[in-house]
Amino acid sequence: MVGGGWGYVSRPGLISHWPGGLCLCFPAAGTVNGTLVLDRGDVNLTFKRYADAPIALKIENDYVVNIEGSGVDADLMRSYFEAWGDKEAYAASHLGWGMNTGARWDAMTMYDKNDFNGTELRAFGGNFLYSTGANEIAGRHTQGHFDLPLRGCSIQLDEEMVVVEGKLQGELA
Repeated sequence: MVGGGWGYVSRPGLISHWPGGLCLCFPAAGTVNGTLVLDRGDVNLTFKRYADAPIALKIENDYVVNIEGSGVDADLMRSYFEAWGDKEAYAASHLGWGMNTGARWDAMTMYDKNDFNGTELRAFGGNFLYSTGANEIAGRHTQGHFDLPLRGCSIQLDEEMVVVEGKLQGELA
């Protein structure tokens, strides 16, 4: 199934974004496993800040089960997850990558936190976006949510490299 965003809504209570250039998928329940490492300069859009030290999220069957890191960003992430008191806040929500080669990774530095939504950082060309929290496709609902755009990653889709070390490949470039 393919969908898109048109930048408007048809009734009150819905939300939309002006199209920004982002490919997303909702992974099937129980399919996300591994270790995700946020490096210095990767983005935590929930807190609207760049990471100042590495954070490693160990993920088992969709859920963050351990957060490793000694910096303030790791402490903040642990605190935020715990504050919801809800296992679903730790779950994988959506994954994807940015397609907008005109969007800038450094855009957050140019705005006050109150004036910044972060769409440009979700969409900058070649980023890998990992998000936690609600995933209606997998039947998971919660109020906690992280959007974490990472730089310098490689992404393979159906045996084809679509991003290599943060660079869009082939027709996507």
